Amino acid sequence: MKYNYSIIWKYKIKPASKEKFELEYGPGGTWFKLFSKSSSYTGSYLNRDEEDSNVYILIDTWTDKQSYEDFKEKNKEDYNRLSDQFQHLYEREEKVGSFDLIN
Repeated sequence: MKYNYSIIWKYKIKPASKEKFELEYGPGGTWFKLFSKSSSYTGSYLNRDEEDSNVYILIDTWTDKQSYEDFKEKNKEDYNRLSDQFQHLYEREEKVGSFDLIN
């Protein structure tokens, strides 16, 4: 399934949390499992900075913005619970932005 919408996050993680962060935010992790409940979710891509191994970019992809917004609203409790649960893994989380794919 092709994606047309991406949300990009930047994380500065706590060095001691590297393994746990990659497990929870990486392929097959907890966020992937939550988002996979939606047929409009097309994947997440976790990338580590090659100059600072404590900095990551996470790209979540969806078929369209509305599907993402609907999913987030419908699953607000789980989404917020996971956000709170994993907050201790990083020093900083920054939403870089939301992007539409140019076809």
